[in-house]
Amino acid sequence: MQSLNFVMHKSLNHRPKIVIIGAGSLFFGRQAIWAANNLSGLKGCTLSLVDNDPEHLDKITRLAELATASSNSGTKNESFSDYRDALPGADFVVLSFSKRNTHYRRIDCQVSEKYGIRMCSGDTLGPGGLFRAMREFPTILEVARAVESICPNAWLINYVNPSAVMGIGLMRHSRAKTFALCDTHHMPKKKRSYLELIGEDPALIDSFDMRIAGVNHFTWMLKAKFNGKDIMPRIRDAYLAESKGEKDEGYAKARFNNFITAQLADIFGAIPTCTGHTKEYVPYYQGRSAVMEPIPRLSVFDCDERERRTAAMWQDVNDYISGRKPMTEFHSGSQSDHATDIIHTMVVNDGRTYFINRPNSDCTDGNGRAVTNLPADAFLELECQLDHNGPRPFPVGEFPLGLRSQQLTILDIHELTIEAIMKRDRNLLVRALAMDPLVNSIATAKSVIDELFKAEKECFEDWPDYEKIERESTPVTPKRSETMVAQLY
Repeated sequence: MQSLNFVMHKSLNHRPKIVIIGAGSLFFGRQAIWAANNLSGLKGCTLSLVDNDPEHLDKITRLAELATASSNSGTKNESFSDYRDALPGADFVVLSFSKRNTHYRRIDCQVSEKYGIRMCSGDTLGPGGLFRAMREFPTILEVARAVESICPNAWLINYVNPSAVMGIGLMRHSRAKTFALCDTHHMPKKKRSYLELIGEDPALIDSFDMRIAGVNHFTWMLKAKFNGKDIMPRIRDAYLAESKGEKDEGYAKARFNNFITAQLADIFGAIPTCTGHTKEYVPYYQGRSAVMEPIPRLSVFDCDERERRTAAMWQDVNDYISGRKPMTEFHSGSQSDHATDIIHTMVVNDGRTYFINRPNSDCTDGNGRAVTNLPADAFLELECQLDHNGPRPFPVGEFPLGLRSQQLTILDIHELTIEAIMKRDRNLLVRALAMDPLVNSIATAKSVIDELFKAEKECFEDWPDYEKIERESTPVTPKRSETMVAQLY
């Protein structure tokens, strides 16, 4: 296994240089600007903003300059259309981009739905995760190779979904110092949310011992003690109580999550901690069962809602740079996020811990693996001790039977996805998708892959069998008998 390359070095004796590739990102660009001008260890840093959309780059750069001027932080802002120009001298390089996110996500979800695969998110597992990785990983690896050459001491931080797939790809095929992130388990917010859920004082967070682990978006709480007492049953019961008021409305990733969390906890003896994604990893909520569930089948990802959120973000940016909104509002109303807090901790060594996607090895207790019944190279989301040398996971224990096998299956799917991308091998793609919990036949796997190849052909013309698929493949229309159960809901 090629593990993370932990290189011992002294703490930074200078303000860091942070490169954001995809600075126009919905979720990260603005937060990075806020952090660079408000977090004590980042004020005065160099913030290098990279985006290949000239209009987005101009707007986000103007926002950054206004933030620096209005905060007197001394932060230096740079902007580049070519990421290679931004890399010299970098300490941190954050990947936060996607190729026409909503456009391709809509195609992924709509084609999958035709074949009875309902993705409420569509960016990690299933056809959506597979094809998003195919679209994005070649660029990620290209950046990693440039980092190896231009700024080899920099930390390359992946913030692009599917986060675990990208992390596995970098672990296997890059010498850069890397780890991958997802903001679901941002600490201490995550711990506080569970204490609030069960009616305990969040100020007593130091009395709460919580152990969460798993492949990104398929993470589970395996232990939870408050003042030395097991509170797993209380957390499960609180979710069940919350489910009583759930209605069939709202954002696809959020619908009926309380009910599903409690139900999965009953079955597996552990509590899912990212249910908005996890419910897409199991076949139970697809509407195929002959016995009706108490809740409807999954809704498909809301692409229109994502477009509205993106438009609202850019309207906010426009309002700040035009003066319609004062920058005082930006500084008081915004905040840092998971990635910028992690960078800050690596700069100032403040002792904060974070959930980070990385190999299941180099545990702080000296015993090697954080999750003892999963392999050392299993790429997991784990709570980590963190300083300038990188993340080291705290011990977790064992995964319960049933969940362990599912973790291994998802890891195999992710590994096969990367192998298929590296080899441009359609047969490996079929194997990966045929293993997916939501795919019920090899014929379905082949048909979905062929139809998505054709629908997104501009992304995959370098695949050697692309032309054959374009010439010969005809989408298979599901038979009525295959979809009748789905019509129950």
